[in-house]
Amino acid sequence: MKKNTQIIICGDICPTKDTVHFFETANTKGLFNNVLPILQNTDVLVGNLEFALTNTCTKINKTGPILKGTTNFINLFTKGGFTALGLANNHIKDCGASSVKNTLETCKKNNIATVGAGKNEVEAKKPLIIEQNGWKIGIMAFAEHEFNAAYSNEAGANLFDVYEDFEAITVFRKQVDYLIVLYHGGIEYYKYPSPLLQKKCRKMIDSGADFVSCQHSHVIGTEEVYNGGTILYGQGNTVFGYKENNSDWNQGLLVTIQLGKSNTISYVPIKATPLGIVTLTEVEKEHLFEEVMKRKQEILQEGFIKNSWNVFCESKKALYLPHLFGLGRILNKLNRKLGNKLIDTLYSKKQKQITQNLLRCESHYEVIETILKKNK
Repeated sequence: MKKNTQIIICGDICPTKDTVHFFETANTKGLFNNVLPILQNTDVLVGNLEFALTNTCTKINKTGPILKGTTNFINLFTKGGFTALGLANNHIKDCGASSVKNTLETCKKNNIATVGAGKNEVEAKKPLIIEQNGWKIGIMAFAEHEFNAAYSNEAGANLFDVYEDFEAITVFRKQVDYLIVLYHGGIEYYKYPSPLLQKKCRKMIDSGADFVSCQHSHVIGTEEVYNGGTILYGQGNTVFGYKENNSDWNQGLLVTIQLGKSNTISYVPIKATPLGIVTLTEVEKEHLFEEVMKRKQEILQEGFIKNSWNVFCESKKALYLPHLFGLGRILNKLNRKLGNKLIDTLYSKKQKQITQNLLRCESHYEVIETILKKNK
C-alpha cells in the first residue's frame, strides 16, 4: 500500500574555497543552517554531485576548472541524509576515469545510491529505482557531451542519446510509479530554455517522464507545465560557493515532490551566504517567485523563446567565436573589446559557413571529434 511520500531534489553541489572546510569536517549544520531540517525530514533526498570523490587526482586535459574532493567528503552526504546522488555532469571525470570509479565505490560503501555514471557506457546508462513507502520512484540522469563521457571500456557520465534515450525513458516508465529525469545541460547563466532544450525536455515528458530538472546553468530559470508533466529549466546552485553581489549565482531551488493521491511539485528557495546555505526571507522569496512566474508567462508567448535565444547568442558572439577559431586568451580579450571586429576581419563569410557546416552536420562532427581525440 502506497503512503504519502516526499522527495527533495537538490541542484549542483560542489565544494569551493569558502565551503570546503564544511566538507572536510562533515559539518552539515554549519553548511546548511536552517535548510538542514528540511533535507533531513524528507523520505528521499537526491542531489547532483558535481565533483569527483578521489584521493588521487590525475587531471585530464580539458578546458575549464578541475572540480574534486577527497573520499571522506562523502560523510557530509551521509550525515545530511542523502538517498542518492546524480553523477551525470560535466565535472565527474575531471580527475580521469579512475576517479569516476572511486566516486562510485565510495558512494556504494556508504549506502548512497548513484545514477548517471558507470564503469562503462552500459553501466552509466542504468537508471535507478528507489522503493519507498510502497512507491517505485525512477530516476534517470543524463549529461551533455564535454570531457565527461563513458565509453564501452572507460568510466564516465551517461550522455543523452537522442536516438535511443527517449525510447529508454518510455520503457523505464513502465517499471516505476513516478519518473524523474535529471538533465545536466543547457547554457550557463541563461534563464530561459533554448529552442532545442525545450524541444528535448518536452520530448522527455512525452516519452513518460513526470518531472524533468535541468541543472548546470547555475541560475534559477523558469518552469513549464507540459502534457501532464513539469519541466524546470534551471534549478540553480545548492552548494557552489558564495559570490558577493551576485544573487543569480547564490540562489537556488530545492524541488519538493509530494507523492500521494495527487502528486504535487513545489520549490524551497535557498541562497548561499558567507556563513553557508540558508532559506530566503519571505520578501526575497516573494520577489524570486514573481520573477520566475514572469518568465513562465513569457515562454508561453509565440516566438518568445526563439527571439530571446537569438538576442542572447548575439550578445555572446565576441566570446564564443574566438574560442571556436582558436584565437587564445589574449586575442580573445582583444576581440571582445573590439566588439568582434577581429573575427570579422580575420575570417571571411565563406570560412564561417564552412565552420558552421562542420558543426551542424553530424557526420562532419563525428570526423572532427575523432581526429581531435586522436591528436589530443
